[in-house]
Amino acid sequence: MADIIEVLKAAGQDDLLKHLETLSGDARKNLERDIASQDWNELKALHAEKSAANLSDNVSADLQPMPFKIAADDLRYDFWKETGEILLGKGQVAAFLVAGGQGSRLGFEGPKGMFDIGIPSHKSLFQLQAERLQNLAAQVGHPIPWCIMTSPLNHEATVNFFTENNFFGMDRQNIRFFEQGTICALTPDGKAVLDGEDHLALVPDGNGGCFRALAQSGSLAWLIERGVRYVFLYSVDNALCRICDPAFIGALASEGRSMSASKVVPKAGPNEKVGIFAFQNKKPGVVEYSDLPEEYRDMKNPDGSLTFDGGNIAVHLFKLEGLRKLQTSKLPWHTARKTVCGIEQCWKFEQFLFDAFPQLGTMMPFGVIREEEFSPVKNAEGNDSPKTARIMIGKLHKEWLKKAHCEVKADKLYEISPALSYAGEGLSRRVFERELGKSILEFDEE
Repeated sequence: MADIIEVLKAAGQDDLLKHLETLSGDARKNLERDIASQDWNELKALHAEKSAANLSDNVSADLQPMPFKIAADDLRYDFWKETGEILLGKGQVAAFLVAGGQGSRLGFEGPKGMFDIGIPSHKSLFQLQAERLQNLAAQVGHPIPWCIMTSPLNHEATVNFFTENNFFGMDRQNIRFFEQGTICALTPDGKAVLDGEDHLALVPDGNGGCFRALAQSGSLAWLIERGVRYVFLYSVDNALCRICDPAFIGALASEGRSMSASKVVPKAGPNEKVGIFAFQNKKPGVVEYSDLPEEYRDMKNPDGSLTFDGGNIAVHLFKLEGLRKLQTSKLPWHTARKTVCGIEQCWKFEQFLFDAFPQLGTMMPFGVIREEEFSPVKNAEGNDSPKTARIMIGKLHKEWLKKAHCEVKADKLYEISPALSYAGEGLSRRVFERELGKSILEFDEE
């Protein structure tokens, strides 16, 4: 208790200390636990630094585009794919899912991974991903470890959902669940915000906190013990994510110098609201759409293509040495002013995953085709919605069937179970006839 008093006094949190002294029993224990979870010296420094900086997370004046090519067009693609399959078969690759978000923007009260986007099978995002991983593991002959980072808000619901569904047929021993870190919101004048009388207003520390959480949860040590050398990191809401893509893994393994790789798509247009990969001060990183100066946003090459292209689809691959470095690296904190617990203009601090890239040095951009690998489910309607994801899945799977010379209906879309095909392989007329109505389902474009 003496330590807490001294820490809070040094951090200028006298009001919080006075409130704590009015509590007793479980209420006091709850608040003490929350207080002990925070670095109060860092919070004090963050408030002072960001107040003086007026929230400016400036883009460097020395901004250069990061060229990339569509990987499937590269003559080395088949070699990369074979290399990745060998590494997967040796158990040297793991998947890392960032799944702390809720589905509230979709009108769904629960973890976003539990959401049903409305495909005929009504499989959740979690189930689609689990089946893709299982299919790939069966192809390479080795289970793929799966780390799943939740948030304090959805951890219990996520674990319960997997348990109720028998982990979608996966071995429980190959899955690790752990929670994302949190940081206390501060009032405009730097005081801790309370959520009720016995808890701090703790908010997620951003997707950049994933490296710290992976290490602190013991999951990084778990991967090291299993002999993992490459970690495929992705977000829960991409309905088309090709998890642990062998060609992607093989490309980074073959490249040698880089600690990380990221999948990129050509932007749909200059005003598409996605971050872009670029060099700042000769270091690789991501510039958010809102931070990219307008003159750069519209800049074009002589052939008419965008100069600053390469949209970030939040699909990354890290060598284990890189993750070991990041567990102790200090990523910069970004700020936002939000209403928290009824108090306006509170300070919320978060770290961004892409700030890791400048610290790791050279990285490899890996160009992919949007229609094959990127369909985010973020909005209830319009762009990046369940409907757009359904249609993209239906069209992609129809193309897979056409390439396999199956007789598909012109006015129908198709859903192929990830348990049947990971990325279009293993399909034929015979398979189509046998599985139609079972693992292959027809549906209408709504």
